[in-house]
Amino acid sequence: MNIKDYFFCYSTNLMKFLRYEKGINFICVGTHKGTGKDFWLFERAEVIEALNEYRERGKELGLTDKE
Repeated sequence: MNIKDYFFCYSTNLMKFLRYEKGINFICVGTHKGTGKDFWLFERAEVIEALNEYRERGKELGLTDKE
């Protein structure tokens, strides 16, 4: 595995969605050395579908304009 196989999540809301709504476990928790922000590390293959769903919900709620 290489770095592209992992998803670094810096959003508490997204982490809660992945962990509690989707039941996806993170690998570890860490702090970014440069910014001091906490992150949760997930296997990318496990979160792809959930990330798409999260984006779609955001669009439906008007929280993002990205398509």
